[in-house]
Amino acid sequence: MQRRETMIWAFYDFASTPVAFAVNSLYLPLMIIDAGGTNTLVGILPLLTGAIAVFWTPMVGLVIDQSSSDSITRRILIFFSALVGSISIIVMAHLEFSLMGLVLSFTIMSIAIQTGWTAINSFLAAEGDIKSMGTLSGIGITFGYLGGAIGAGGAVLIETLTSRNFALIFVGLFLILFSLIPSLFLKDTKNTQSIEERMKLRDTITEISQNRSLRMYLLGSILWGDAIATIMTFAAIISNEVLLIPVENVTLVVGSALPFAIIGGYIQGRLGDHYGIVKIQGMNLAIWAIGFSIIILLGSSLPIILITSVAGFALGGNVTLTRGLYAKIIPKGMEGRLFGISAIFAFFGGAIGPLVTGFVADIPGWTLQTALIVPLVFIILSMPTLWFISEEKSSSAPFQGMS
Repeated sequence: MQRRETMIWAFYDFASTPVAFAVNSLYLPLMIIDAGGTNTLVGILPLLTGAIAVFWTPMVGLVIDQSSSDSITRRILIFFSALVGSISIIVMAHLEFSLMGLVLSFTIMSIAIQTGWTAINSFLAAEGDIKSMGTLSGIGITFGYLGGAIGAGGAVLIETLTSRNFALIFVGLFLILFSLIPSLFLKDTKNTQSIEERMKLRDTITEISQNRSLRMYLLGSILWGDAIATIMTFAAIISNEVLLIPVENVTLVVGSALPFAIIGGYIQGRLGDHYGIVKIQGMNLAIWAIGFSIIILLGSSLPIILITSVAGFALGGNVTLTRGLYAKIIPKGMEGRLFGISAIFAFFGGAIGPLVTGFVADIPGWTLQTALIVPLVFIILSMPTLWFISEEKSSSAPFQGMS
């Protein structure tokens, strides 16, 4: 991937990351609770959006892979996904006390963002240099968290000066404005396969069933994805209920993790290219396991700066490494389809953890702090899958079709 294309590609991360921080992790959980919802409902939301994405994003990947011009198709998908996502966020700002309205708007927004991610991530797999996947993914994450710092930070400032409604409107406009850069300028730089050489769905399933690295990655992504999604979903509530941060300071505390996420994403991406992404991903999962254990045991007695720095560093690294690893092991010609199909696994890897954690937290005698044992278990179970992922063998040759 040329430097120009890398920068253009990374701007979707820049545009969309504030949505994850400001909407998914900060405002929406608090708005759900304020509108009469429960921790269980907060946990159910990823399940709802994931169930729809299971059917939708594989079709998006199919459209990309079977298009005669991948770049034009991706640009169209990025633009319309950002437009729909932006409108949904702005509508959400006017439905502050409507529980059903919030759920519906969030669902539409999430599906739109998933569509854009399928387009942008398949571009990384198709165009990226296999020896630099970690670094390229890290550049995207660096751009993303810079965007998160500016977008979410701007939202917090606007909320302080005006209201949460205007903060959400700002995030929506931020999304569509900076998504215009990849929408207008993203172009393929490598030769791509013709339509006749592209696969049918059964060929994709066959490739997954015969490729151990793909199988184990997708299984692992369910497990560690559930753990990370739990933290992202309950970040604001954990800050308030577990770390005992006053509600008015929650956004500032969560936002303070962003600089460490930028550092963690870039450093771990570079380390992954040098020592192997699988090895560094194992280190990253170990950090998560230790972090969950300490919070469960010590909770609010821990220094806030320690929690935010470690969580940010681990989060930035995890997103960088998992995307880079998946892009690296996908055979050529399968990029759109497999990133679309990955949503099926992301459905389980982003919904079950928050749902179970929210349910456990609502059980009498349990708290959200003790319920964090759920993501801890998911992290521990995910670690052995890395032993079966081969970066070299899985990425060796383009897919040639069924004989």
